[in-house]
Formats: sequence, structure tokens, C-alpha cells
Amino acid sequence: MLARTWRGVTKAEDADAYLTYLHQTGLTHYRRTPGNLAAYCLRKVEDGRAEFLLVTLWESMDAVKRFAGDTPERAIFFPEDDRYLIDRDEHVTHYEVPFAEGQAFVGHRVRFDDFRVAGPTGDLRLVDTGGGGKTLPVLFVHGLAGNASHWQAQLEHLAAAGRRGIALELRGHGGSTFPEPEDYTLESLAGDISGVVRALGLRRFVLVGHSISAGVALAYAGENPRQVAGLFLVDPMTDARRIPDPQREAFLASCDAPDVAQALRQDWAESAGPRADVREQLLADLEATPLPAVVATRRAWADFDLTAALGRYPGPKFSLVAPDNDTPRSLHRLAEGIPHQVVEGAGHWIQLDHPDAVNAALDAFLTKSAPA
Repeated sequence: MLARTWRGVTKAEDADAYLTYLHQTGLTHYRRTPGNLAAYCLRKVEDGRAEFLLVTLWESMDAVKRFAGDTPERAIFFPEDDRYLIDRDEHVTHYEVPFAEGQAFVGHRVRFDDFRVAGPTGDLRLVDTGGGGKTLPVLFVHGLAGNASHWQAQLEHLAAAGRRGIALELRGHGGSTFPEPEDYTLESLAGDISGVVRALGLRRFVLVGHSISAGVALAYAGENPRQVAGLFLVDPMTDARRIPDPQREAFLASCDAPDVAQALRQDWAESAGPRADVREQLLADLEATPLPAVVATRRAWADFDLTAALGRYPGPKFSLVAPDNDTPRSLHRLAEGIPHQVVEGAGHWIQLDHPDAVNAALDAFLTKSAPA
């Protein structure tokens, strides 16, 4: 185990505002980084100055690098730090921890070990909480430019309840292999689910998909209806085939535009919802995902027949949606429709900014549609 320390100073009158800002940025990022064990903020106010000492505990240097990148000795700063800080350490200090006693966090912490299985185009990294007894496991699939950590709150919630949770990272995302040659059709991405199912020997399970991976989940479920006990979809993709042709052609053209990376960042920022910490995390995840993977998957969305895929899976389905996702093209409005619930005030990544609402809805779905 390692300890990481950093020191910064604000004016005394800014002490409370800066503490609030730390909760929105660094402290939240620490807690959400796989391999972080604890985060402490120490503060001393005297002589018109407020000194902050941040102490974090980590499983390993690899875990530290998930937060700090390949130069972990350099301090990480956020956009408003310059507004508050009048003195700061530009570098951090790392210590070995030869002894520690006590529980740093309350609740069940899921370890994000580097666990890999063979997929159709290379290794796939995943998280598996294990256990579960006789209850059906739940398999989570992240959205575009996401990774397994997007399901941290759901994995911990299920593990605390004694149910097995598994979160895979699709090809080209997180720690999974970038495919050669590139193949990002949603049907091909469904093959990644097949690879995990085979590797883990899953016979029957509940499948959860976010955003574009609602289409990936539907593609898999339509081909394997007996294995999928139910589909729980979080702010799922809409049906691109119902977009008027001029708009659809403009979207496809934008995928080849020189400023596509900048446009994607703007799109992510606008869709992230009201929480600054969630927005920062999502933009970092987008930056870490190879641009060709993001662009190719967006193209695949435009070609996917969501209505037909919806009709191929007859099992239980439920859609949890953000307020903006309630149009004639929305999944729950297609064909005969499916049950849905709107989460007020949520951005596109509902599982990150309203994890308790997602957990409660998932519990209700499991109880009603897939109890065993």
C-alpha cells in the first residue's frame, strides 16, 4: 500500500469555498479511481491562511497512475485551482505504508484488478465481484468512451446484497485490446459479450447496457434470448434510422471533420449533466479512448436498426432515461414500447450522477423480472 500527499494554501476567507471545490473535483476523483483505498483532507486555518493537506491511500503505484497518469510525481490540478490557491506543491510525495489498521471507507469496495479474458479480437478487461450464490448475475456494458468504473456504484451495491456483478470493457475501451482490423459494428461489439459469457461460463444472467451499448445488449439478447433473463437499459441510444436523411448525412459527414475531437468534447460536456466531478471524469475517459474507436462506433450507431433489434428479444425489458431522452426516436417509444422511468435532473450518464436512483430501479427490475 502507498500513501500520496499534497499540500496547498488558500486565503482564510476562501477555506470553505475551496473545501467545497475539493469535494467536487479531487476528492471525488480519488474515490472513483480503481485502487484508491482512502482519501483524507486535513485543514489548518491561522494567520489569514488556510493550509490543506491531502493524504490518499492506494493499493499500488499502478493504481496511483490510473489517477495521475504516467508522471505520478506531478500534482494534478483542476480548472479553478488558480482562483483559490496562493501557494501549492507542484509535486506530490509518495510513501510506503508498512502498517495500517482500521477501515478507511464504510461499505463494500469492489477491487478493479487487471482481470482479462479472450475476446473475438483480443483481450477484454473486466471486473467480476464473484459470489452471488443462486441469484442471477448481472452483466454491465458501458457506453461509448466508457469503462468498467462507470458501474462502480452498481457493482458495490450488488456485492453488498450478495449478488454477482460483472462489468466488461469493450474492445478499444479501458484496458481492452484495440482491434486489428478495426470492427465496431454493434453486432460485432455484441461478440465481446459472447466472449465474456463463454470465458466465465455464464448460463443465464441479466444484461445492463448504457447509451449505445443498449443496442449492443439488444443485438446480443436477440441472438441469445434464453441466456438473457432481462434487459435493463440506462439512457439508451435512440433510433438513428428515424432521423431525416439530411440530418443523418450531416452527422456522418461530421465524423470525418478535422475538428471531430473538439466537437466530441463539447458534446460530452453538454450531455454530462449538472455535476462538475462527473463531467471531468467523462472528459478524461473520452480523452483516454482512441479517437478511431469513438468515431467508428458513432458511425455504427447511424447504421443500426434499433426497432428491429428490439423486436428480436421477447424477454423483460426496462429503460431508465434522462429527461432529454423522450422523443419519438427514443427506445421506449418504438414498436409497442417498453416500461420506462424518467430520472429528473439527470444527465446522460445517470449511473454516475444519480447512482442511488439506478440502484433502486435495478433492484425493482431484478425483483419483478429476474428474481432467480
